[in-house]
Amino acid sequence: MPQLSAYLSFDGNCAEAMRFYERVLSGRLEALIRYADAPPDAAMPVLSAEDAERIMHARLGLDQQTLMGSDATAGHPYPGKQGVALSLAYPTVSDAQRVFDMLADGGSITMPLQKTFWAEAYGALIDRYGTRWMVSGGRLSQ
Repeated sequence: MPQLSAYLSFDGNCAEAMRFYERVLSGRLEALIRYADAPPDAAMPVLSAEDAERIMHARLGLDQQTLMGSDATAGHPYPGKQGVALSLAYPTVSDAQRVFDMLADGGSITMPLQKTFWAEAYGALIDRYGTRWMVSGGRLSQ
């Protein structure tokens, strides 16, 4: 069975975002490759000095899961993140609350972390990098 991983797009702040996610999610940043790091024989378009410093590929290891990302370049305008959210489910409400608060710092909460009919705690937010998150904690009802 294939492994399904999220791949996020950013507008020049991919490295900062992935370092933030590494800290918040207790992951391990496995790759942070700039466009300028591509080998000379790679079929790369001509990039501005600013684009060359943007991230071509980032990979964050999270136990058996992976979160990836990259920056858009001038030739590919950044439309923002639309129509998708990342969901985190924790075994305890305290774990969910801790991560929810860290992700919400500098972002906007769209639904406070609270008891729902499907979880002891559930909340939604958009972090400072424009990524939508849904965070739950505790036992889910069947």
